[in-house]
Amino acid sequence: MPAPVNGVSPKFVSARGEILPLTGLRIVAALWVVVFHVGGNFLSEFPSVARVLWPILHNGGLGVDLFFGLSGFVLTLNYVDKMGEKVDRAKTRMFLWARLSRVWPVYFVTLNIAALWHGGLMAIHSHDPVVVDEFSVLSYLRQLFMVVLWTSPDFDRLTWNGPAWSVSAEWLVYCIFPVLVLLFARIGRVARNRQLMVLAMLAVMPVALFAVAGEGLYAMPYLWLIRLLGAFVAGSLACLVVRRIPRTARTDRHGTWWSYILLLAVFVVLYGAHALDRPNAVILVVFLFPPLLVALAIADGGPARLLSTRPFVTGGHFSYSVYLVHMLIIEVIWWAQSEYPNWLGGGQPLFQVVLPLIPVIVCVAGYLMWRYVEEPSRKKMRLMVDTPLTPVTISPPPVEPKEERVPEKV
Repeated sequence: MPAPVNGVSPKFVSARGEILPLTGLRIVAALWVVVFHVGGNFLSEFPSVARVLWPILHNGGLGVDLFFGLSGFVLTLNYVDKMGEKVDRAKTRMFLWARLSRVWPVYFVTLNIAALWHGGLMAIHSHDPVVVDEFSVLSYLRQLFMVVLWTSPDFDRLTWNGPAWSVSAEWLVYCIFPVLVLLFARIGRVARNRQLMVLAMLAVMPVALFAVAGEGLYAMPYLWLIRLLGAFVAGSLACLVVRRIPRTARTDRHGTWWSYILLLAVFVVLYGAHALDRPNAVILVVFLFPPLLVALAIADGGPARLLSTRPFVTGGHFSYSVYLVHMLIIEVIWWAQSEYPNWLGGGQPLFQVVLPLIPVIVCVAGYLMWRYVEEPSRKKMRLMVDTPLTPVTISPPPVEPKEERVPEKV
């Protein structure tokens, strides 16, 4: 990863060149999605606390939009100089393989765990807490190649591992990124920073318009496409802004203060929409994500300092695994609730102990998946193309010298 330039504070940049506050932000986004999926359980078990936190719990699906913004930012940072001049087949192959080695191993493992889970429940005729839309060989193959979402108008129960639908969307973005990066490189040369931020706002405007005017993020067919593509493009444009901001004491201070202001604005939108009984209005936070990424990237204190601490950065590293394992764990807990209601049913003391521990359990499982599957597999897959193939030659067997016969003396 190349070292960030210009406005990024060097004290929040790792030796590998990653912007630490943005890495730490990844685990925040992942856990936001986790609590979203158990928000209803919290409301039934701890109603007084859940009502206070409900605008956060209920809107955790927006963590996916934040994830895509971060993805656009990081990929543009890494590849706009390498791939922004022209489409190069060799560089495109290397890019796609690098991304495949990053996302596919954990995706493959969790897909097969989910297949065993749902298939096993069908085999023993047991209750499935989240019945999949289609359990077939064709569905498995479409998921295996990460194209399952490309022709589907929505993602409700489409993938056997619930959150895996977004990986299919991410793979679609990766496939068109070699063309997108040409546009980003050229826009970055001619547009000013304010113009870039206006373009970022325009990128997320369609999904906000459809969600506010319609029935939210999940009702309109193919809304996922403009939703996630818009978030990705907005994150990419935010990266172009950071690359052009000169680093000064003033920008450091401004980044810190704007981080506070924008995070406060996120809470204001979430709680304001809830107070006004306008649940669809929460989508307006997507307008705050691109400037928030810019502010965290250039800040030298405040929230950026917290997100740069070791727990957040390490969590950011295994956040992808957390994201993909969390629903498998939650579904097992939901199944156990129905099978053992006297122990884990609603209102039971044991379940009230287990429920707050779910984020912790998911983080432990995600760390193990990252440590023993994601990272080793990524390195091995990268070696497949980074290590040149040595041709195998078969040498002929050695020829033994013939023994000379000494004539016998008469």
